Amino acid sequence: MPRWVRGYKLMNTTNYRNTVLLNLEMPNGRPALRRKALILTPGILFVVFAALLALPATRAATMWTLSENHPVEIITFIFLMIGGIYGLNLSRRLKKQGERFGYVLFYALFSLGLLLTGLEEIAWGQQFWGFATPDSLKTINMQGETTLHNIKGFHGHTEVFRLLFGIGGLTGILLTKYSKLTKIGTPLILFSWFGIITAHSMFDVFDDIFVVPKFMVAASSNLAELVEMLIGMAGLLYLYLNSGKFDQEAAESSSAVDQGLN
Repeated sequence: MPRWVRGYKLMNTTNYRNTVLLNLEMPNGRPALRRKALILTPGILFVVFAALLALPATRAATMWTLSENHPVEIITFIFLMIGGIYGLNLSRRLKKQGERFGYVLFYALFSLGLLLTGLEEIAWGQQFWGFATPDSLKTINMQGETTLHNIKGFHGHTEVFRLLFGIGGLTGILLTKYSKLTKIGTPLILFSWFGIITAHSMFDVFDDIFVVPKFMVAASSNLAELVEMLIGMAGLLYLYLNSGKFDQEAAESSSAVDQGLN
């Protein structure tokens, strides 16, 4: 069996997130059920929202949940902020533990990216507090908001950033083959999350270049908000699961020291 696959199997650890989410051979059915739930969640959400948009009876209500300043966008903001704060704390902890500077820097930058995206979701607080857009930004912002992604040139092309995030996550799975990059690699269990994000974003890029049926363009545009929510959730899950890699190593090192002293 390839080493990068064996890396997902746990031998002697009580780490909760690894035991519940990463072990591929748990005899107890409950952890396996939780693992399947995590794998299936993005697909279920995508199919359910697509079906609700397709049905005339539920289309209006579903579009309301996907519109700006409504449930899906608020949930996206919450996950992005939690992920960003969690990741910065992880980066600080890794620095304190004397981990490689590359790990510390990577997780700090990734977390800052989540925070920046979260703040962009709420127009840096403008959606909540209603402050006026600075004149210098208002003239170049296509929606007159305090946001960067709606500036001329970026507006309407955010699917490129979603695509890069998805491809980055999928590439991260391959990085686990290399021992020096395992700790920043993407856990295999998140393949479905990054796969759906990538597939939808690729279609969004495709329909900007080629002619596709209008109903498909409309559906893809509406579902973009859902994909952004999946990005927020995947970002937090990535950080949470990868923090377990460091916890496991610390626990194993501590156990080895204890055995040496005995």
